[in-house]
Amino acid sequence: MELKRILAKDLRRATEKAVKLYGEDVLVISNAKVNGQHEVIVAVDLGAEPAHEDSPWLQANRSTDDGDTKLFQTALRESVREQKELSDDIEDDVTYDSVLRQRAQAESSSSNTDRRAADHRDYIRGREIVDLVRDELAAIRKEFKMAQRINAWQSESPSRSAVKPLVAALAEASIPVSLRTLLVDHVSAMDDLAQAKQSLHAHLSKSMGEHWAKLPQRGVHAITGPAGAGKTMMVARLARTAAERKGPESVAVISYADQRAGAWSQIQMLCAQAGVDCLRANDPETLKILLGELGQRHLVLIDTPGVEVFTRIEQIRSCSSDIACHLLLPADAAGTTVRKYLVDAPNPWHSLMASRLDEATQPWALIQVLCDKPVPLSAASHSPLATEGCTVLTANELVTLAIRGLSVEMPLVADELVDDSGIEVTDPSVMTAAQALVARLEKSAHAS
Repeated sequence: MELKRILAKDLRRATEKAVKLYGEDVLVISNAKVNGQHEVIVAVDLGAEPAHEDSPWLQANRSTDDGDTKLFQTALRESVREQKELSDDIEDDVTYDSVLRQRAQAESSSSNTDRRAADHRDYIRGREIVDLVRDELAAIRKEFKMAQRINAWQSESPSRSAVKPLVAALAEASIPVSLRTLLVDHVSAMDDLAQAKQSLHAHLSKSMGEHWAKLPQRGVHAITGPAGAGKTMMVARLARTAAERKGPESVAVISYADQRAGAWSQIQMLCAQAGVDCLRANDPETLKILLGELGQRHLVLIDTPGVEVFTRIEQIRSCSSDIACHLLLPADAAGTTVRKYLVDAPNPWHSLMASRLDEATQPWALIQVLCDKPVPLSAASHSPLATEGCTVLTANELVTLAIRGLSVEMPLVADELVDDSGIEVTDPSVMTAAQALVARLEKSAHAS
């Protein structure tokens, strides 16, 4: 006896091949699955050759006397057919294994691609942060040098005593030196503190002007800005506001090329709360297809990532010339950030939106740029909650927020103040509380 090994796609085919090759009395020793194929081990007699069952056509032709050539050709065709069936089974199994290997390779390649994309995104974000810090340090050095020169000039022309608290508050606030110099020069000659604050408010509001734009209510609008500005929350607020007016079925949100971990799930959750559709596009071609499918919607909002802002905006604008691009900045953004996205932008923005107005107390950098370069103002957020909605942003609101954030300390004085000679002081703001207390005690002693 000797053992023979048969491979086939499954156990049934392997058994059929064993019976076909070695007869119905073949002894099957074992069967197992090897590398995706079914292996059958059979025992046969020594010297036994596989029996090939003749086909009906061969048997019919063998009964005739057509010669050995025709029989040889027929036998050759039968052998080729049997070998082809066996090879097909093996090829099927090999193909199945190759599919598994290809799938594993594709998954590995996909994970490597995602990892490289994440590393590239982190590199771009890190480079932007380094550039921002470097520019901020350069701006601080420039401001420091300018402040030294201006302090020497301002010491020669002291302010009136009534507005000294306001001047001190302006000096302590994080106001750019050039703007602070103009504000101090504007109020230094005034004699009333309340009047000085009102004049300061009116002067800033007039310098900024009233340039406004409507809130996004119809068409396609892209919201962009630096990382952490609150773009996704602003998109959710605008979508909720439009859904309440026009209906949820008329609003759609598209997340474009945002590969941050958890970004897609976050915007999905916010859109589900607002009841609007949310879609995703990772390249301009997909975005163009989605915009074509959403052409019947009243409002389409596009949420963008916080890295490579200008590149993403150019890609979005290449899809359609009717897309309005809005810039979102925190109200207390640094001067370098404001200049980078507002002044140095390659294309003008449709409007400027502001976030964190509930937390910001020093929007001076934004005010200074808006005084030099008027930009239409549109939306503002005053709460970290998406359910609170957004309001219309105005220059008066920014100026009010800035002046309210000044820590103006009013001098403490007594009801009746006198100098050392016993004469009433006409300007009570020049005396401190201690001086007023000493003056009252001295007056009481003289009266007794």
